[in-house]
Amino acid sequence: MSCVSLLSLALLAFASAAHAGPPPVLLGSADGFAILGGSTITNTGNSVINGDLGLHPGTAVTGFPPGTVNGAMHITDAVAQQSKTDLATAYQDAAGRPFSTTPPPDVGGQTLTSGVYRTGSVPSLGLTGNLTLDAQNDPSAVFIFQIASTLTTATDSSVSLINGAQACNVYWQVGSSATLGTRTAFKGTILAALSISANDGAAVDGRLLARVGAVTLINDTIKRSQCAGATGPGTITGPGTTTGPGTTTGPGSGTSTGPGGGAGGDAAGPVVQLLGLPGIRKPPARKPGKRQPPASTICAARNFTARIRLRDGAGIRTVNVYLDGKRVKRTSLTRFSLRIKVVGLRVGPHSIRVVAHDRAGNRSVTTRRFDRCGIALGAPRFTG
Repeated sequence: MSCVSLLSLALLAFASAAHAGPPPVLLGSADGFAILGGSTITNTGNSVINGDLGLHPGTAVTGFPPGTVNGAMHITDAVAQQSKTDLATAYQDAAGRPFSTTPPPDVGGQTLTSGVYRTGSVPSLGLTGNLTLDAQNDPSAVFIFQIASTLTTATDSSVSLINGAQACNVYWQVGSSATLGTRTAFKGTILAALSISANDGAAVDGRLLARVGAVTLINDTIKRSQCAGATGPGTITGPGTTTGPGTTTGPGSGTSTGPGGGAGGDAAGPVVQLLGLPGIRKPPARKPGKRQPPASTICAARNFTARIRLRDGAGIRTVNVYLDGKRVKRTSLTRFSLRIKVVGLRVGPHSIRVVAHDRAGNRSVTTRRFDRCGIALGAPRFTG
C-alpha cells in the first residue's frame, strides 16, 4: 500500500473519531426523573412536571397541588435512594470528561457544535439571549458543559437546538448551584452539586437533578427529555396484552410504572415477567345468598426461585432487582433466576421490585409482593 493511501486512511480515521464526539452521560435510574432533589422540593403556582419526581434523603415536598406531577413521586424510598446514587456517578462522569474548549463567561449569542466545554478563569457560566447548539445533522451529537461554580440564565434567555440536536444529549454539570431566569426556555439535563432554582415561567426540556440541596419552582414546566421520539409516562400492570397507548393489562399482582405511551419509536419501558413467586389463592365458589370471599395471598415458608424475563425492542441496558428495598442483583440479561431465601426473612409481607432500563432511555418499575409465613410445627408424635 502506498504512503498516500496510508495517509488517506489515517486522515479518514481521524475525521471519523472527531465527528463521533463525546459519548452520552449515562444517568442510570436517575434517567426517569424530571426532578430529583436532596433536601427539599418546593413549588409555587401551577408548575407542571412531565416525568418522575424524587427526593432523598429529605422528606419535604410542598406545592403539589397546585403543581402537577405527570409521573411517579418517590420520596425517600429505595427508588429515590438508588437514583441519587446513580446521579452521583453521572455527575462524576460528566465532570471528569476531557474538555474540548473553554467557552466565554456568557454563552449568549454563541453557536456551538458537539463537544465538552469547561469554564476557565471565570468559574461561573451565564446565558443572556440565545445559545444555539448545532448537531451538524448527527442526532447522537452530545454537548457537555462543565461549570466549576454557578450557572445563571437571564430573563427571556433560551437554548435552541438545530440540525438534529436533541435535548436528551445536552448535559450541564454545575459545581454549585443553577438559577434559571424568568421565562427561560432551557434545554438539557442539569446535574448540580448543590441546588437548582427556576424562576417564574421557566420551561425546561430536560431534567433538574440536584445532588445535595433543594429544587425550587415557580409556575414552571419541566419535561423529561427523551431521545428517539419517546413520549411521556405510561403504566404497565402485570404481564399481558397492550390495550392502549402506554397501558398494558394482564394477570398478576405486579405493577409497573415507567416511560411509555404514544406512537412512533420505542416509547415504552421493558416488559417484565416475574415467574415462580408465591401466587394468589383463588376463593372458593360462592354459595347462593352469600358474599364472594376475597382472594388471599399464599404465604411462603420455604426458599423459592424467582424467574425474571424481560423483553424490549430497543434492547435491555440495565436491570436492578430489589428485595424489600435492598438491591440483590444488577445485570443486563433478559432472562435470569434469583434464589429468594425466605427462611431468613421476618414473618409478614415482603416485596420484590425490578427496575429495568432499555437502550432507548425508557424505564419500567415492576413490583410483586408475597408473605412470609411461619413454619407450622406438626403435633408431637409419641412412640413407645
